[in-house]
Amino acid sequence: MKLISKISQINLIDKVLFDSLCLIENYKKIMPENVSKFEIIDEESFVFSIKGMPAIKLKISEKNMPSKIILKSLDSKIDFSLTGFISPSNDEKSSFHLEFDGNLNPMLQMMVKTPLQSFINDLSNRVKK
Repeated sequence: MKLISKISQINLIDKVLFDSLCLIENYKKIMPENVSKFEIIDEESFVFSIKGMPAIKLKISEKNMPSKIILKSLDSKIDFSLTGFISPSNDEKSSFHLEFDGNLNPMLQMMVKTPLQSFINDLSNRVKK
């Protein structure tokens, strides 16, 4: 299953946004308000939990400066990746969007598609802040 967030316009140049997303501690700032737990595991990974859901561990698996950063699930029943795409808009701004790509069975897809779409849209939007 592949889901793509809305594109957000960010008031940072692409390199600055990329560098910001390479720092694990910055992910706590962009998590939606319904996240009940956020812990940094090491410089490349963290775990978070949304109220009523199991914890999710993510690790930065790939960095392509300054256009793409990929987070992959760790120790999860669901194998997925979350990719952030960064494009320069002009001298002072860049555009950003997220893409969720996961191997989900059809029944699970029906249950999680709408909440996941909302989650990645929220994350993409919160990167602006």
